[in-house]
Amino acid sequence: MTSGVASVTELREKIVLSCRMIGSRGVSTGSFGHVSARVPGFDDRIFIKSKGPDEEALEFTTDRDIITLDLSGRVLDAPSGLQAPAETAMHLAIYRARPEINSVIHSHPLWVVVLTACDKPLAGMYGAFDGDAALRLLEEGVPTFHGSQTITDDTMASEFLSVMGNRRACLLRGHGMTVAGASVEDATATSLTVYELSYMNYLAYSIGVPSGVPDLDAHRSRWTGEGGRRNGGAVNAAGESFTWRYNKRLLGPQ
Repeated sequence: MTSGVASVTELREKIVLSCRMIGSRGVSTGSFGHVSARVPGFDDRIFIKSKGPDEEALEFTTDRDIITLDLSGRVLDAPSGLQAPAETAMHLAIYRARPEINSVIHSHPLWVVVLTACDKPLAGMYGAFDGDAALRLLEEGVPTFHGSQTITDDTMASEFLSVMGNRRACLLRGHGMTVAGASVEDATATSLTVYELSYMNYLAYSIGVPSGVPDLDAHRSRWTGEGGRRNGGAVNAAGESFTWRYNKRLLGPQ
């Protein structure tokens, strides 16, 4: 097996794991949501979790569910009964506009749907237990696209991208969220961060109005320089972050 084939195989496995992670954690369940990634060695191709009559739910994704598209949306490889998701245009718009992005995840967290439907902004309300990841994300900006419709064509995708810009995450009012990252692991970690942050905000709004952390400057000082914490936590010798290893372990034996 060549290293190129190995990297492609590994990437497909990571997409499968990401789908199972966000499904098992409740970020998005059933057939609602999709993970995609650029194909190594091909600037114009992506792998994406498929839809269709033969699809598996996110929680039960297998390699068969991962299909290949080009950046125009043309299906290059897909088993019978599987097809591109309706919201493929959103993934493709991000890849075409942002060459640094190698993975996109679209999901439907209930807490995001509720908060955006009620016009409740996300507050950076905690700084301990990995709260820095959430605070840093909010400092970079997490905008909200005010359309709740399914983004199914290039025009709608362009409108969405004009709101998301170069941010890592964008909410969709009454719909869900889309995140973009340098890798599948990166995009997965961001999805989990927004999911947990939105859940904490949902709980806080149920009893009051959440306030931002009082010592934001102290947190900012840890985001710069070589000591800055990577998205998803420290990376081990195998190149895996704690967040990725932990959520993979939760899935049980593979």
